[in-house]
Amino acid sequence: MEAAGFGGRMGKLGRVAVSLAGLLAPATQAAVDETDPLIVHADVSTVYDSNVFRLADGVPAAQYGGSKADVIVDPSVGIRANWPVSRQVLLLDAQLSRPTYTRHRQLDYTGWQGLLAWDWQWGSAWSGRLGYSDERTLSEFEDVQLGIKDLVRKQGGELSTAYALTSDWALQGSLTSSRQQHDRRRYLDLRQDGAGGGVRYRSGLGGEVSARLDYMQVEYSEALLTMPADERGYRQWQARLGGVWPLGAKTRLQAGYGWTNWKYRIEDDWQRSPTGDIALSWQASEKTRLYADYRRAFEAPGQNIGRNLIEGYGVGGAWQATALVGVELSWRREDKQLRQVLAYSQQTDYWRLGLKYRPDPAWQLSVYGQHQARDSALSQNDYRAVQAGVDLKVMF
Repeated sequence: MEAAGFGGRMGKLGRVAVSLAGLLAPATQAAVDETDPLIVHADVSTVYDSNVFRLADGVPAAQYGGSKADVIVDPSVGIRANWPVSRQVLLLDAQLSRPTYTRHRQLDYTGWQGLLAWDWQWGSAWSGRLGYSDERTLSEFEDVQLGIKDLVRKQGGELSTAYALTSDWALQGSLTSSRQQHDRRRYLDLRQDGAGGGVRYRSGLGGEVSARLDYMQVEYSEALLTMPADERGYRQWQARLGGVWPLGAKTRLQAGYGWTNWKYRIEDDWQRSPTGDIALSWQASEKTRLYADYRRAFEAPGQNIGRNLIEGYGVGGAWQATALVGVELSWRREDKQLRQVLAYSQQTDYWRLGLKYRPDPAWQLSVYGQHQARDSALSQNDYRAVQAGVDLKVMF
C-alpha cells in the first residue's frame, strides 16, 4: 500500500508539472529577456535520490527510517534586479526555497541565498563593488556522518576596487569578512577575514593576465575536544599568477598557478603547498562545445575540521541538438586528502547526463540523471548514489 501511495504522489506531481508548463507557456511568451532590469522567477525541482545520507552499502537502512532513498520536492521563488543609476549599478539577487522530503520529513528546511551589491564608479579611473551576501542551506551528507541534519548560515561582506593605470593595466584590491554558523556542528563556527591585491593586464585581443597576493585569517568560536577555540585558528598567504588566453576563434584557455602558505596558531612553522587550475574550452562546431579542467585547491573553511586538499578534474560536452533542446554529458573525479582526526584519502566520481528544453526565454524544463561513487581508505565512507530529477523554471 505504501509503494502504491508513493507512486500515486509522484504521478500527481508529474501531472501538476506538465499542467503548470502548459498554463504558463502562453502567458510568458516574449515576456522576459536576460537583460531586463527586473526578473522574478519561480522554480520547482523534483529529485529522486537513492542514497540521501551517502551511506555505505553495508549500513542497514532500519536506523534511517527504513530506507536510504527519498524524493525531494524543492519549490523556490526569487528575484534578480539590476538598477543603473547614472554610472552606478545596484544589484539584488535573492532566492527563497523550501526543500521537502517525501520520506525523511525531519530533513525539511527553509533555505535562502541573497546578494545585495553596489557596483560603483568614481571618475574615469576608480571602480569596484561593495556587497553583502547571506545564505542558509543544509550541509552536504558527504561531509556529515550518521545522517545528522546540520543547517549552516553564511554571512559576509566585501569591498573590491580597481584603479586603471592605462586602458590595459589596472591595480586591484579587496577586503572581505564573513561568518559561518552551524546549528549542530557548532565546532565549525568561524569568522574569516581577508585582504588582497595585485595587478591586471588586459590585451586588445581578449586575453588577461593577473598577479595577486591574498591574506586570510580564520578564527573559530568553539572548542574542539580539548583544544580551546583561540588555539584552532590559522593564517594563510596565497600568491597566484593567472590568465585567460583565446588560443583561436573557437578555443579558450584559462589557467592559474601559485603557492598557499599557512600556519596554525599553536604551531611555530609555516606549511606550504602548490595550488592552481587549468581549463580548456573548444567550440568544436556551431552546435557542439567540449571542455576539460583540472583544479588543486584547499577545501573552504568551515566544511570540515582539517585542511583538506582537493584535486579535481573532469571532461564534458554540450550539444545543441535543436534550437529548443540541449544535451550535456560530463564526468568529474575528486581526489581528497583529508586531515581530520585521522589522515586518509578518498576518491569520488560523478557521471551526469542532462537535457534542457527551452521553447521560450521565459521558461525552461530540465531533466537529468547522475551517478556518484566514492571509494575511501576508510571502508565505512564508501558509498554509491543515483539521482534522477526534473526541474521547471519560469521567469516573469
